[in-house]
Amino acid sequence: MKTKKSTKYNPDSPSAVSILQDIAVVVFSLAAVAFTARLFYRDVNKTLERSDKVQIATVSYKYKSVQRKFLDRSVWDRPVQYSPVYNGDIIRTAPLSEATINFPDQNVISVGANTMIQIFKQAQKDETAIQVDEGRISVQTAGAAMAVRSDNASVNVEKDSVLHMQKLEADREADSSGGVLRLSVEKGRAALSKTDGGFAEADSAAQAQGEILTEGTVVNAGGFGYEPGRADAAGTENRPFVSVISPAPEMKILNKNAAGKAAAVPFKWYSSFDDGSELIFETSRSRDFTQNVRRVSVTGLKELTLDEQPGTVYWRLYAAEKGPEDASSDSGKFTVLAAPPPVILEPASDRRYVYKEALPAVRFLWKGNEVCSSYVLEASSDPDMKNPAVTKQVNGESVSFVLPRDGTWYWRLTPIYAAEDETSRKPTPASVFYIEKQKTFAPIEQLAPGKIADTAEGKSVTFSWKSVSEVKKYLVRVAKTEAMNNPVLERSSDINYYELKNAAKALPNGTYYWTVEGLDKNGERLTASAASSFKTRDSEVILRSLFPPDNYVLADTLCLDTRFTWKTNLQGEQRFQVSATPDFSSPLLDIKAQGSGIDGLMLERGDCYWRVAIKSEDETFHTPAKKLNVAPALPRPELIGIGDSVVVRPDAKTTFAWTAVPLADYYQVKITEPGLDSQPLYENLYITGTEVKMALQSIREGRYVIHVQAFAAATVTSSRRHSFAADKTFDLKHLRPVELVSPVRGARISGVDAALKPGTLEWNSVEKPVKSRLVLEKVGKAGSIISVSNPDYTVDLPPLEAGTYRWRVSAATEDGLDISSVRDGTFTVLPIPPLEKLAVSSPEENETFSVNFFKTNRSIVFRWKKNADATHYSIKLYNAKNQKIFEREIEANEASAAGTAGECAFTFTELAKLSRGTFSADIRAQRRLKNGLLFQDGNASVRHFVIDLPQTKKVETDDTGVLYGR
Repeated sequence: MKTKKSTKYNPDSPSAVSILQDIAVVVFSLAAVAFTARLFYRDVNKTLERSDKVQIATVSYKYKSVQRKFLDRSVWDRPVQYSPVYNGDIIRTAPLSEATINFPDQNVISVGANTMIQIFKQAQKDETAIQVDEGRISVQTAGAAMAVRSDNASVNVEKDSVLHMQKLEADREADSSGGVLRLSVEKGRAALSKTDGGFAEADSAAQAQGEILTEGTVVNAGGFGYEPGRADAAGTENRPFVSVISPAPEMKILNKNAAGKAAAVPFKWYSSFDDGSELIFETSRSRDFTQNVRRVSVTGLKELTLDEQPGTVYWRLYAAEKGPEDASSDSGKFTVLAAPPPVILEPASDRRYVYKEALPAVRFLWKGNEVCSSYVLEASSDPDMKNPAVTKQVNGESVSFVLPRDGTWYWRLTPIYAAEDETSRKPTPASVFYIEKQKTFAPIEQLAPGKIADTAEGKSVTFSWKSVSEVKKYLVRVAKTEAMNNPVLERSSDINYYELKNAAKALPNGTYYWTVEGLDKNGERLTASAASSFKTRDSEVILRSLFPPDNYVLADTLCLDTRFTWKTNLQGEQRFQVSATPDFSSPLLDIKAQGSGIDGLMLERGDCYWRVAIKSEDETFHTPAKKLNVAPALPRPELIGIGDSVVVRPDAKTTFAWTAVPLADYYQVKITEPGLDSQPLYENLYITGTEVKMALQSIREGRYVIHVQAFAAATVTSSRRHSFAADKTFDLKHLRPVELVSPVRGARISGVDAALKPGTLEWNSVEKPVKSRLVLEKVGKAGSIISVSNPDYTVDLPPLEAGTYRWRVSAATEDGLDISSVRDGTFTVLPIPPLEKLAVSSPEENETFSVNFFKTNRSIVFRWKKNADATHYSIKLYNAKNQKIFEREIEANEASAAGTAGECAFTFTELAKLSRGTFSADIRAQRRLKNGLLFQDGNASVRHFVIDLPQTKKVETDDTGVLYGR
């Protein structure tokens, strides 16, 4: 039957041609994508350089990158590290990025994150000008003055000054379209002025409207319409703020202390908040302040010093009422860099170099740190290092060179850091070494080969010796006679060894002598060694000791059981030898041995040396001498604090302690009844410490014995060891301690009651102790407040200040049992709260005293509501600059007598201390003891008032004209 052929398409069976076509399309597409991505990456990260402009500075960055735009172009590029900066360039940093711009005159600009500046450096002028559009910068003028401008405010930073500038965003409600400049002078001086034009007008403007800012000054300057001392009511500059003057926001701090010691970082800030406003200072190791956060209240302070280990530390300073995110706060970071002083390694102190003709090259080696960019090495023949003969700047940690002459030399290092100016560099102490010229040299010291040179199976023989610095070439000779006649081998070497390969061919079995000569650069002999003999053997000799190893410590109790072993392929008489000296000049034991070991020996305690000697044919072979220490038993431990009686306290474990035994790894402790065959009531066979705590409440009273024994485990270099047991017989008795009744543990007592109406300490016991002592202490304070022997069950307390206190009663019964209190009693005296704020009734807030008032009054009366607890009142007056102009403390009776019922008053008559302007009065209640000591201070009540007097006019004089005569 004829069937029809199937021609249906089957997608599961693609042809090989279609598969190759698909692969080709995919590969081509991926290649196109990769090529396009590469072109895009190159375009984004392109760095441009100019040949038509003169470089004025270099820019470097950290964390991400920076962008730069030339003055005459519209394209931003990304400069690489240390790229050139040209006149008019605009530099912009990204979030979390930092940049540093270094000028040839040693001036430095540190650019913070999210900052954009423009740099101008005209060829005909030395001064550099910076335009700040946004962000934060720090300017350090080490070499020349620098002008900084933002909007229409200009700052002329003098030489050797440090200025920090931050441009804050202006409020939307403010009339000014520009921002607010926050300026702080960390060092030196700067002139702040208003300008209307470009930088060319800055100098004249500064002379006309300049305000001098000195070290420690912090100001807020409005963007437009700035006038010193005045701003809009809605401006940011009128609001209180804090500003850190030092350190700089991105400062690098070098920790030159020894490794492990923290660096001291001093902080200094300015605050326009009220003195009573709480300021919070925080540091953290993370940018979001989630790791290692330290929080300190710095209310009333202007400075703070922190001790910080190497790493980056973030900080922020803010008012507690505003929070860290408020515009009034300040934040930044600094990095502590570990920069320990370099350690001089070579030449070591008092080292001597010798030479015959040519001065040797001296290698200087030291251990530096990763932060140091280079080192200045100085060498001088003067210990004061004045006018050094050699001064080299080295980038690494070693250098070699020839000094100009011999004699005594001193050298030192001065590390150079990029973040440090020249005046702060500190050299290391000078180290001394000597270069001496000698006519003759000591003989060369030969090192190898030894008495036997193994030449079996084509092995090499190495001839080595100690090198001589003056020698340029060595000559090795080998002969059959000690007179070195007719040498069988003569080789030269530039180094202090020579390897003779396949030595059996040149040196068949026999006895040989060898010498080495040292030649100078001209081939003349400087020194030589004596002839040294050795034998060659083309069959390997095996003779080595195995156990005990060298410097082994063997317990004397295990000496009989220890087997000394060795391995050899020699035939002949074997002898086991022990000596008190390593050269076996004082033999202690010399016996014949069989096989490969010996045991059953009893050696004296102390150090000795052992070896195996085998006489084969006409030659005697020895194993190297190995040191052995036969040690006695470990010292017996001494029990600590275990008397004839042991008192078991309820709910507490009894501690047995002993002294540590040197070399002991663990201890075994047992408690038994008296008698040799007694079973242990307690047993612990492995205790690594020097004490053990036992719960003995279930053991009945009676007489027992404690046994403590020390053990040392076996190691590679020592056998196991143990000590004799320390035994102590004691009487075990149960105890009921005294009870601390009042105050109860954890009680909280009012600070006022503790000072004015102190309470009592109460305790009791079931059995009246014959000897007792009550002690009261304040936690954190040395010494005791009460220490009474044999007190009553109730003891009166003295007046106590705020804090935590603990007290205890130590007591003993007639038969000597300790019934002291188990736990210390504790109680807390709370701080004394401040007195309430006074209600001031006169003058009213912002009350104005005009000319009409002073025509009829020669004083100002302050009135407030009486505080029943106050014994005194304090009144202080401050002017508009927050400067105190008056202070008086008056008794409550005196203030009450001057006022009406329930009211106090004070009459201020020193009107000469007042002037035109706004003043504030700080009035608070105080409570003092009879001796005058301030016991309880009050919260301040602040009342502002205005003195409105006519402003005096400026006196003008007539022109005197030209005067003649004398």
